[in-house]
Amino acid sequence: MSEGRVFANAAKVAAVTAASAALECSLAYLWLTAQVHTPVAIAAHSLVVAAIALATRCPRALWPVPLAKASQDIRLPILVTVSTAALGPIGALGSLFTLLLARQYMRRALPFEEWYRSLFPDTQDTENRKVVDQIAAADGRETDAVTAFSDVLSFGSLQQKQDLIALVSSQFRPAFGPVLKRALHDDHSAIRVQAATAMSKLENTILQRTMELTRQVRANPGDTEALRALAQHYDGCLFCGILDTRREEDFLTEALAVYRECLAREPGDLSTRLAAGRLLLRSKRFREAAECFQQAAAPDSEKPQAALWYMESLFQLGRFAEIRRLARDWESRHASSAEYPPEALQAVRLWAGVRAADAPAEAS
Repeated sequence: MSEGRVFANAAKVAAVTAASAALECSLAYLWLTAQVHTPVAIAAHSLVVAAIALATRCPRALWPVPLAKASQDIRLPILVTVSTAALGPIGALGSLFTLLLARQYMRRALPFEEWYRSLFPDTQDTENRKVVDQIAAADGRETDAVTAFSDVLSFGSLQQKQDLIALVSSQFRPAFGPVLKRALHDDHSAIRVQAATAMSKLENTILQRTMELTRQVRANPGDTEALRALAQHYDGCLFCGILDTRREEDFLTEALAVYRECLAREPGDLSTRLAAGRLLLRSKRFREAAECFQQAAAPDSEKPQAALWYMESLFQLGRFAEIRRLARDWESRHASSAEYPPEALQAVRLWAGVRAADAPAEAS
């Protein structure tokens, strides 16, 4: 329905409503001053309501014969007729006031289609999209990307924020979870709605993937790779940052159970053992975590990062002498590695007793 037709219909209904309001007010005055009897007032009121319905061509809801044209807005006649019939002069005056407000609002109202498109704009060629794409293409440095995304949420324009949420939703990585959670509390309602929609979409994707992998495991009970894929899926979901506490606990329990089954089939799989140890450490089961890390942290192991997790477990258990021994061995082998953050290297050197002056220079 075009805006012009709505306004034309509203003007016609407003004129009829104004006339009915005058009649209803006059009738109410005559009845209150006892100049007309109650049955006469009721009959006159009924005639006014019928006249309103006929004059505004009130449609099927009140008349068996459809008198209204398809191009007319049927909501306004129904409002005036029903409110006047129920409330008399108050209903007529209220309807007239509502029509005046509606006319002013409809001049500035954003059509629903435009509002909906604004939630997920098509911005592939805009300058704003280029900005967020440049941030996302930060050579895999997720920490830098998350920091930049937070800056966009704090200082960016509405369009840039919308582009950012669309980008995070389409290229989601676990490190981006806090960005979506922060967007849920943005000052703009459009950003909050878009972030909530994106999170709902991601949660639905997680659920569908879980069901798919579970079906594969049930269809092939002896397939260890399918079982490992299910465990890795649970593991990855734990770090996506969009799940509530209850679901994280459920996923943690399921991931540990599946990892244990994988280890029962392949006890020598260090990757699985390391993953299970990480989850045990997260659930504060430090003794079990230390047992998992001990084998993976052997000097000849291909998983040197396991020693860092092992030291964390030992620290929680208060086994400081073992931490110092392990730190000295690890520091002598991996002190110059650029694969680990400087904070981790400094902590290991502290436990190993290496002075800052003796430590190798950090790569710039």
